[in-house]
Amino acid sequence: MSHANGDSNGISAPDHRALDVERDSDVPISTQIYWQLAFQIESGRLQPGVRLAPVRELGAALRVNPNTIRAVYRRLADAGYVTSRHGAGTVVAEPPLHRRRPEALEAIVSELLRRAAQAGFTPDEVAAATYASATERKHPGSLVRVLFAECTTADAGYDAERLNREFAGVIEAEGTLLDELPERLDRFHYDLVATTTFHADEAQALAGGRAPVVALLVGPGYLELVHEISGLPAGSRVGVVCASERGVENMAETLQIAGTTGVELLAASLGDDDQLAAIDRTADVVLMSRDALARGLDERMARPERIRPWTYEFDPAGLEILRRAIDGVIQRRAIEAVAART
Repeated sequence: MSHANGDSNGISAPDHRALDVERDSDVPISTQIYWQLAFQIESGRLQPGVRLAPVRELGAALRVNPNTIRAVYRRLADAGYVTSRHGAGTVVAEPPLHRRRPEALEAIVSELLRRAAQAGFTPDEVAAATYASATERKHPGSLVRVLFAECTTADAGYDAERLNREFAGVIEAEGTLLDELPERLDRFHYDLVATTTFHADEAQALAGGRAPVVALLVGPGYLELVHEISGLPAGSRVGVVCASERGVENMAETLQIAGTTGVELLAASLGDDDQLAAIDRTADVVLMSRDALARGLDERMARPERIRPWTYEFDPAGLEILRRAIDGVIQRRAIEAVAART
């Protein structure tokens, strides 16, 4: 992306030509502009500190009403992409620690467009269909919709897919970060929220009564790992490696709840090479999240016998609790359908 225009802070402003407005599209113009700016921020093409064009300037460049641009900027601010201050303009915000990997989404979209083109559909038709499908998700669907919340993106997505396999043809499960739970419930319809027992209280508070929360028990293997760490002798050093500081904090909190005392925890997020090296040099045991294992960080560590996967399986009793909650939703829908016909 080119950066043709400078600002008073020496940070380049985005080129208006990077934005494209399709006036004959079924997708509203404001949504088109919002999607493009949000994606450019997510992908790193617009870096933190970059000042977006003034409302009237961008409106004139795109031949769009300034009020439309103003609404787009407000929506970006509400989503945490930008900050707006009187006299300072609208500036790209620092990304949250748990920001998802934009290249993964970009690959999904590219594959979708490629397959659609093979079937004779244009990108605009794909965008319109995607927008319509997302709008429909604000209402109950034919399947029971379950939102699985976790503290890391990898666990949330992985566990949602496990639930889809376990209850194939009955539910439609999606993963989300705990921090994003309120926004997802505000925007879309979900019949149930699921999480592990470790996050049950937090999920209950974040859900705010908008959907029932089901806490799933985890299998004995995970509990055995927690007990192994809590039983280490005083003075032991345990490395904790996760995708974000939030994930590290959750792992540390779980160990503390389990009664771990006298053990020094050495934390590192995935991009912290210095701290990862320190863990490799000094840790007696290294706990690695699913994100860390997916990045191959275990292969960078000497003495692999120290590494313990910080992953879990669902206990059958936990799945049975979820099954009963799903059955409850189905039964309630059947009663409501009968009542609507009478």
